[in-house]
Amino acid sequence: MKAKGLINTMGFSFHGTAELLDEVLTDHPEMEFVQLQLNYLDWESEWIQSRKCYEVALKHNTPIIVMEPVRGGTLAKVPAEVEELFKQHDPNASVASWAVRFAASLPGVMMVLSGMSSLQQMEDNLSYMEDFQPLTEEERAMVGKAADMINAQIAIPCTGCSYCTEGCPKKIAIPQYFSLYNEDMREHLEEKGWTVNFANYGHLTLKFGKAADCIACGQCEGMCPQHLPIIEHLQTVSKHYDI
Repeated sequence: MKAKGLINTMGFSFHGTAELLDEVLTDHPEMEFVQLQLNYLDWESEWIQSRKCYEVALKHNTPIIVMEPVRGGTLAKVPAEVEELFKQHDPNASVASWAVRFAASLPGVMMVLSGMSSLQQMEDNLSYMEDFQPLTEEERAMVGKAADMINAQIAIPCTGCSYCTEGCPKKIAIPQYFSLYNEDMREHLEEKGWTVNFANYGHLTLKFGKAADCIACGQCEGMCPQHLPIIEHLQTVSKHYDI
């Protein structure tokens, strides 16, 4: 299609692991951009792998288009203490602007896709993107602190080491399910009612056992370096997703 002049710039949207992205870009150096989910909350996420995927794109010198910079609106409505952190630094900057600027400040980013649902949101985006100023080192540190503050509210403090999955008789993707659940608990579910993580959970269960499949054998809890009550947490996850 490109040879025929029907495509100008060729690339793809990606939702997998950094390892897979490295494989794809190695096999297809003809790709001229990759679209990645990059935001300060998902930067160190073991599920989204924002930072890891970003670093792979840089390694291959592949320009990046950013999707979900404001995390579906989540980073426009942050906990009060995080909003206060931002307002103390710049009272005139919107909460959402910190998320968009974080993504746009990353070297290698060619475009940031920001979803807007009102004229006010569009005007806000234009106000700081028209004459764009990248985050300073101080501001990057502040945004990192904001991410830590939000992540401190996570429901299940799983580090994603995956020791618990070795030998699981039901092959349950425990860290992945906990990661999805934690992300949902940060969302405003009373307003959204549904998040993409319900679909993500469904896709995972095509390959792995459901949270409801746990037989409470306990081998996972014996392996967990965090000493988490994994069986209890899986029951909670099952109530959330296995409907």
